[in-house]
Amino acid sequence: MSAEVLVAYCTRSGSTAEVAQAISKSMNKAGILAHVKPMAEVESIGDVKAVVLGTALYIGHFPKEFHRFVTRFQAELTKMRPWIFVLGPTENKPEHFSSAGTQAHRDIARYPWLRPADLQVLGGRFDPEHLILPFPMSLIMKIPANPMRKMPASDIRDWERIDEWARKIADQLTATV
Repeated sequence: MSAEVLVAYCTRSGSTAEVAQAISKSMNKAGILAHVKPMAEVESIGDVKAVVLGTALYIGHFPKEFHRFVTRFQAELTKMRPWIFVLGPTENKPEHFSSAGTQAHRDIARYPWLRPADLQVLGGRFDPEHLILPFPMSLIMKIPANPMRKMPASDIRDWERIDEWARKIADQLTATV
């Protein structure tokens, strides 16, 4: 195995972590050594050859954990072009993917020095029974009239597309080693 890759993610209900694990597994199969860690547990980017960042959109924005991570590791991330995946839509509608892409690019634009090699908006998972939200959203979810309480559970993560994207990254890394 060659080129070491860090796949760092932030998640609230585990969906983004599962995608990060799948990306790592696909890259390892392709001969690229990839390690997965929650962003909050990354102490150093060190001398990895590449970084893949994963997050979800929550009410149109990346979580604070993502912003803390890119700010903390600005010096290292400025020297590379990380790949970024964003879990967004929970319904397979083109307009939802387009809107999520716009929102993701807006959050990335806060960091003009962060130049992603690629940004992929992927389908996400919504499970109201296991939704972990920060205060005050957690309180708002308890209101019986909240429309989110009536949303059905869904999982539109496309595992073939995720595997294909990870192999594409592995191919790019193999070509530059």
